[in-house]
Amino acid sequence: MQLSTRKTITLTTVLFVAFIDYLGIGLVYPLFASLLFDHEVQILNPETSDAVRGLLLGILIALVPLVQFFSAPILGALSDIKGRKKILTISLLLAILGYCIAFLGIIYSSLLALFLYRTIIGVSAGSAAVVQAILADTSIKSEKTKNFGLYNMALGAGFTIGPFIGGKLTDPNFIKGAGFNFPFGFALLLTAANLVFVLLFFKETNYINDNVKVTLTTGLKNLKKALYMKKVRVIILCAFILYFGWSFFYEFVPVFLIGQYSFKSHQIGNFYAYSGFIYALCSGWLIRPIIQRFSSYRIFLGSLFGAGLTMLLFSLVKGSTLLFFYAPFLLYFIALIFPTIMTLVSNFAPKKAQGETLGVLQSVQASAFALSPLFSGSLIGFYRVMPVIIGGISMLLSATIFSIFMYRNYMEEKQQDDNLLW
Repeated sequence: MQLSTRKTITLTTVLFVAFIDYLGIGLVYPLFASLLFDHEVQILNPETSDAVRGLLLGILIALVPLVQFFSAPILGALSDIKGRKKILTISLLLAILGYCIAFLGIIYSSLLALFLYRTIIGVSAGSAAVVQAILADTSIKSEKTKNFGLYNMALGAGFTIGPFIGGKLTDPNFIKGAGFNFPFGFALLLTAANLVFVLLFFKETNYINDNVKVTLTTGLKNLKKALYMKKVRVIILCAFILYFGWSFFYEFVPVFLIGQYSFKSHQIGNFYAYSGFIYALCSGWLIRPIIQRFSSYRIFLGSLFGAGLTMLLFSLVKGSTLLFFYAPFLLYFIALIFPTIMTLVSNFAPKKAQGETLGVLQSVQASAFALSPLFSGSLIGFYRVMPVIIGGISMLLSATIFSIFMYRNYMEEKQQDDNLLW
């Protein structure tokens, strides 16, 4: 088989794996706000205050990225040693276990079971670093941003269909006897299908590196290692801030939609589905004219400023209909940010350590996604407009730091050129 054909098959396979994975995640994503804030749901005492509900929502959301902070670099480094396919297989088996626990937890109204499910899914979610490493394995430098864009398109497509189906599976008007356990059961079936797909079609891509040692503190050690490199240090800082802002916005936007527009769970599912479709369209095709014309540094900076300003203006949108016209502007900037930052980090990584290095970025993302809901969930109960304010400010702060870095880098290079002339 020709190399180009094998690369195409591998790329298609891993994109399909990512799509199915996020389809399963998206199925249950819109449910958490409704599970805790809808007083008709009996998982909490009806007298529980909104502040406590927001705190529990924050913990529930934070568990996955908090655990992923440790699992991503470990799974990424293990995939450098043991192979991508083996680690993907183990991750999917864990996800199946997690969805089984969630399904039973909903049936028996156990919040503890939902916390356990989120913890197990957090371990499984570390395989995102493995998927990104596979893309890096099969991409030349000029293709990375495009292929990472396709990866984000697959994620967006999963979120297009997943939340829509998840919302419908909880709607008794759509399916007789529908309940919150239905989406978890369907996610379980999809994850099992994903496992079969990996076992049958995925071909190994990694370069074995037996010198890598993996421990439970790998995430902290890799982050410390990255911080010693000046350029990576700045990008990691900017990544943490922007991920924090995006997490705060996207994780808590259901609460904003409930308070601002009185959305129900199926309407939240519709919004996530619509957003996922637009994001997928932008990531796969609409951003290509930009990434072909401008450098990754300029795209990253401009997109951060655009996303920050657009997010802040989100709170001024009146009426749910106008909301659906406005959201694509924000999603276009986000579609530019994520593949670009993956490209910037991947370009600094050695060929044989793509899993380990991208695991560092995944750890940073996970820590930001964990901290924003963990320490801010209770505030949402009082100020439901907080997601758009904190999200926008975070994006602008990240853009400001990155612009200062670019200016200093430019001045240093200019000074070096002047010294050469003298």
